[in-house]
Amino acid sequence: MISHYGIHKHQGVAFLHQGKGNSNFVGLKQKSPHDVDNPYGVKFCNHVIPTAAPLPDRVHWDFFLKILKDPLVQVMLPLPRPDGKKLYYLDDPHDDLNLYLALLSKMSSPIQRVVTPAWTFKVDKLQSTLSQSNIQPLVLTQVKTKDQKFVDQIAKLSAYEPRTVVLTGDPDVVATKPCVRIQTRIRDFTLEDLIQLSMEGIGAAVIRRYCRNEKIDDPMEEREVRRQRQIEERKRAQ
Repeated sequence: MISHYGIHKHQGVAFLHQGKGNSNFVGLKQKSPHDVDNPYGVKFCNHVIPTAAPLPDRVHWDFFLKILKDPLVQVMLPLPRPDGKKLYYLDDPHDDLNLYLALLSKMSSPIQRVVTPAWTFKVDKLQSTLSQSNIQPLVLTQVKTKDQKFVDQIAKLSAYEPRTVVLTGDPDVVATKPCVRIQTRIRDFTLEDLIQLSMEGIGAAVIRRYCRNEKIDDPMEEREVRRQRQIEERKRAQ
């Protein structure tokens, strides 16, 4: 049994667990031997990654590589993170990052929104929410100095719950350890350009590369190169 959805390895093979079952990305017919049994009674998986999605267009992927190095984009990638690197704070005093955050959150193909004001979040659901998945960031915006106890509580839970959390808001809020303060230049890119990207397909491609131990920031393969690689992978899987 595993306690949460997301990516888990079994005998060296990475499996993506979500509501519709589990998948691997190396051509194996076998399924993961694990089922999700959440200790807080969470039965609902909030991501539906399109595992059979076609690879992103090379133009889209090349543009994505331009924004990939940005710290905000890095923490929004639909990937598991080690303990101590799952909580981030971003100064956003004018509350003008919401559309960027919503677009980036689509990389984890959420069913229900994962970007929400902190003041609307129910504290009694905090632990169960942070236990859901290790690949879908939770983004809480409009954090104020009066929310410091709430931030401290998230910091404690992030030490052992699997979910990445991104907080945005007042620069005077203390980023309680292990929370890491980050900066972003995502505003240098226009929303019009970002909206053109198929974020769900890009997120699926990121997960596919991670599960295959490939470099995420490599250029997209030429069609014939990809075809030959897939043939070799099928031969090895037989």
